Parts: sequence; C-alpha cells; structure tokens
Amino acid sequence: MIQLLFSPQPRMVKGALKKLMATSCPHPNPMNFVSLDLGVTPVSEVVDECLSLPLDYDKKTVVAENCFFLEKSRSKPKFLKGDNPKALIDYLSNPDESIDLYLLVYSDALDEKGDYFQAVLASGARINPVSEFTKEQWHDYIARFFQKRAIAIDGTAIAEIEARIQGDYARFLNEGQKLAAYSGGAPISKKDVEMLVSEPLEDDAFKLANALARGDIKNALSVYRDLQVFSAEPVALIRLLSNQFRFLNEVRYLQSSGLTSNQISGALQCSQMRVNIALNNLRKMSEESMNNALDGLYQCERSIFTGADPELSFTLYLVNFSL
Repeated sequence: MIQLLFSPQPRMVKGALKKLMATSCPHPNPMNFVSLDLGVTPVSEVVDECLSLPLDYDKKTVVAENCFFLEKSRSKPKFLKGDNPKALIDYLSNPDESIDLYLLVYSDALDEKGDYFQAVLASGARINPVSEFTKEQWHDYIARFFQKRAIAIDGTAIAEIEARIQGDYARFLNEGQKLAAYSGGAPISKKDVEMLVSEPLEDDAFKLANALARGDIKNALSVYRDLQVFSAEPVALIRLLSNQFRFLNEVRYLQSSGLTSNQISGALQCSQMRVNIALNNLRKMSEESMNNALDGLYQCERSIFTGADPELSFTLYLVNFSL
C-alpha cells in the first residue's frame, strides 16, 4: 500500500500519519519500521528500504518525509549529490505489496504534471490532503487541549487564541504549552492570551515585506528580532512573506495591464491603501529582484527542512537580501 499525505502544516501531516499507522503498524520496531527525511537522505535509500523485507516479517512500513520533489514549485527539484531519484519511479511501477510506503509532502499543492507525481498516481496510491481545521473545529480543539490538562479557559480567551495563531497548528502547540505552563493550573483569561501570544504574523510579514522592498535591511532585522521574543516560527514567516511578494507580483502585472490603483484594489479584493503601498514599493523592486526574493525564500525553507537552524537561516536570508 502506498499513501501520499500533504499539507503546508508538517505537524498536521504527522498527526494524520500517526492515526493511519495505529492500524497499519500498531507496534513499530527497528525491524518493521523506518522513517527517512529526504531533505538529508537520498531518495534511492527509500527504494532500498522498500526492497528489503526482514526475515520473519511479512509487512514493513517505510515513511519518506519531506518529499520536496512532489511539491508544486517554481524551480526543478534539486536532489542530493550521488542520488538516483529515478529509482523511485522504477519501484512505483511495480511496488512490493508487503511494503506500506507513506510519502509526506509539506505543501498545499502538488506537482500533478511532474514525472514523480504521475508515477505515484499510476502505482494506485491513495492521495490524502490533510484538511486544516474549520473555525468550529479550532474552538473545540483548543478547549479540549486545556481540558486534558485540567485548565479552565473561557470562550473569549479561546477566540483570542484563534485570532492570533491564524490557523497555524504548530504555532498553537507551542503557544498552548506556554499558556499552560504560565497558568500553573489556574484559569486562562483573554488578558493572559494578549500578554503571552503575539499578534497575527501576517501583519508582521507585511512590515517585513515593506522593509525589504525598500531595501531597509536594518528595519527588517528589527521587526524579526521583535518577533523572536514571541517565538515566531521562521517557516511560518517564510510562507507569509512569500504571500506578500506574490501579492506585489500580482499588483505589478495588473498595473502593467493598464489598471488603476482603484481597479487593482477591486480585482484583488483588498484595500486601496494596500495597493498604493505596493505600488510605491514596486518603484524600487524590479521583477528580477522579486523572482530572486521568492527563490531565496524557497531555498531558505528547504534548508530548514534539511536540518539547518531555522532562526539562523532566516536571519541570513534577511541580511543577504538585495534589490
């Protein structure tokens, strides 16, 4: 059996995997289970594991984490030196039924036209998007999180947590544990949340993008240092910053098509003030700079998933940013 699980939130993907394995591999051990991170491990090693079934075992589970080559991306996937990724395509053409292979992709979009995805599809694999929580599910999940820890929390505090984490599952786990430790078992109030959990990262990503678009690296680093106080996740910032630069690209395209700022605002369903700020930033930022900025964010995120220190990687991205 082959299953592909994907979501931009790694912690949710791993949670879904854990539920699946509770049935398919309830008692994992070093002989019947192996997990490989393809950011630091050759794809060919996954194939080797799929072709190797230990004696006295009739099933084996192989987890291939961080399958970046299945993501929809602006650039071609870059494999490790000496790797033979085409071996995976060969394996998928005739997979071993005694091997349960799980492919984990940390993205919200798959490269459906790519050779690797087509090989996965042809193998009969199940493609499982890992759904993010709805607003109602978030409310219930947050309430249960604190209930399990015997900590009371009122509805206004839950609503404030929802507003501040903006659907980021990994961030909630960090912030939830911080709130639980701070409370010491006492009830959690809205005031506690406002004091301990930072404002939505999207606003800060907007500030970062504006500083970088103006070439103000000093201010960008200052914004990031403030965010580090609240334990902001670099990967979350990378994705939000990518959205900001993509917005700038959309504004550039619509402006080149002859639209006014008011028309651009209507087309993108955003405030005219935001469009005017974007147009002002675009005076200094060329199309080449924009492409380099987005590619740099992709490389930064990939380096983090391949073992680099997240805070150092993102800091280096900011320091080396150029227009």
